[in-house]
Amino acid sequence: TVRKTLDFHLRKITPMAFLELLEIHLAESCNLNCFGCNHFSQIAEESYTNLEEFEKDMIQLAKVTKGEVGVFRLMGGEPLLNPQCSNFFEVTRKYFPKSEIWLVSNGLLLEKQDELFWKRARENKVQIRPTKYPLKIDWDKIKALCDANEVPLIFFNEGEVEKTSWKFTLDPEGKCDNYHSFTNCSMANHCVQFKKGRLYTCTFPAHIEHYNKKYGHTFELSPFDSISIYEVEDYQDLLYFLAKPIPFCRYCKVSQWAPVGKWRPSKKDKFEYLEGKDSE
Repeated sequence: TVRKTLDFHLRKITPMAFLELLEIHLAESCNLNCFGCNHFSQIAEESYTNLEEFEKDMIQLAKVTKGEVGVFRLMGGEPLLNPQCSNFFEVTRKYFPKSEIWLVSNGLLLEKQDELFWKRARENKVQIRPTKYPLKIDWDKIKALCDANEVPLIFFNEGEVEKTSWKFTLDPEGKCDNYHSFTNCSMANHCVQFKKGRLYTCTFPAHIEHYNKKYGHTFELSPFDSISIYEVEDYQDLLYFLAKPIPFCRYCKVSQWAPVGKWRPSKKDKFEYLEGKDSE
């Protein structure tokens, strides 16, 4: 309806009262190979967030936000690939005692986690939030494991009939209208990314480095595509920045973004993100 559309657009350009959620990569790469991943994890080289730098960033973020962040999604890539994954639970909780902490995983490695992982998850009130893919995973066994360790298990896509793949078309020439792209994007001012001390309003500018490295430099990043938590005067600076188009929006052909059928593996082909060819 018109009212719903207007509300959707208005929410994009209205600064949040506080950061409702932050997505943080613990690992750039993934052990699952999804078509058109909007984090580019299927083509990312193996790389992990540095724990000491992360703690430094958490100290500064807590200072700027005074601890007012709704949810931290610790993810990737696949976060369980990071050998120090559970250490990030402790650091996040230390500086954000009131926030929710979600571990967003595909679940492939959950059964292999040791007692220390489960102890830290329980003590730091971490929620396991997996997405169900068409994989051979014994979810009943994982549910029993979570229950035994008193760690909540809540599925991201519970109730979906079938996991779908999407095509997120990008325009290398950057001829899209920034405002249209921003106000019609499902991720803008919602899937906020936190990476190396900087906030991004969505996933694409935060992780486009993987595309550029894999296929050659195509999509330019501007200093104005993100904001440093070390250079802002107050919380409002962050919130206002996230609620407006960025230069990178000119690359996003949002009007063409659409599901392309049931979940499929990636062929690691750049045309998964380009107009025309894609696809089967």
